[in-house]
Amino acid sequence: MQIQEILNKAQLNAEEINFLLNISDEAELDLLFRKSAAVKQLFLGRSKNKILTIQFSNYCENSCLYCELREESISVKRFRLTPDEVLEKIDSIFNSGITNIILQSGADSHYDTDMISYLIYKIKKEYEVELTLDLLQRSFDEYRAWKFSGADNYLLKFNTSNSGNFSLFTQENKLDERLNHIRYLKRIGYKICTGNIIGLPHQTTEDIAKDLLLIKKLKPEMILNTPFTPQQFTKYQKSPKGDFNLLLKATAVSRLLLSKSNIIIASSSNFFSIDEKKQLFEIGADTLMLEPLAQRELKNN
Repeated sequence: MQIQEILNKAQLNAEEINFLLNISDEAELDLLFRKSAAVKQLFLGRSKNKILTIQFSNYCENSCLYCELREESISVKRFRLTPDEVLEKIDSIFNSGITNIILQSGADSHYDTDMISYLIYKIKKEYEVELTLDLLQRSFDEYRAWKFSGADNYLLKFNTSNSGNFSLFTQENKLDERLNHIRYLKRIGYKICTGNIIGLPHQTTEDIAKDLLLIKKLKPEMILNTPFTPQQFTKYQKSPKGDFNLLLKATAVSRLLLSKSNIIIASSSNFFSIDEKKQLFEIGADTLMLEPLAQRELKNN
């Protein structure tokens, strides 16, 4: 299989994507990254978007085995912000460079439909930005109410297209159910942000190739692929961190598959160094998610 032949194709299959994910030759990597950078330049130019993330709760009723916020974790310092505290924080740091605000929490039913609707209405009234909800999997009725209140986008990752691995890591939900939620959100008018986790335990590059094809099939307006980061006091705390070079290649392939979608660089400094973020921008990413404000404040205390 020749890389130049693959890069000249209009459509890529799983075998070809898997080939690209396994490239190690420097000259071939350069060809891949030059191609993805050229596609980004052609369709999106050199503009950089900035997303302000407000994490208003780190309580979570899920028990995902890889996540530090899982309900059983006793090591996490928990917090909840009131709606008015959220609005105050946005007001204190908002600037004209922000193109999108993400309201982020764990699966926390303390925040009911009306509380979230109030936040959406107040933010959209005050700021000329897109508003994204990152509240994990909720009910269809809630999605509709929040869209009616003014929400623009919904972030809901599927994490892995391997249904066996999905059930292993996220026992509260099933992959088919998660995909039905993503499709429903898109059907009622949300712009969708979704993606996978690179480096999950038991994951293969064949799995990642199928993940990327699933992303293409879902046609999200925004893509968020993140590296696996082992967390203390979880089942997988001794597992290796997701390989950055593999994430680079997955980002480049994502740009080839979806030329016009925004590709987001995840926020946490636990994921990427400044140099790594620069590399991701150079080969296809175009949007930087700023570290969640509440999370940053906790680190400083």
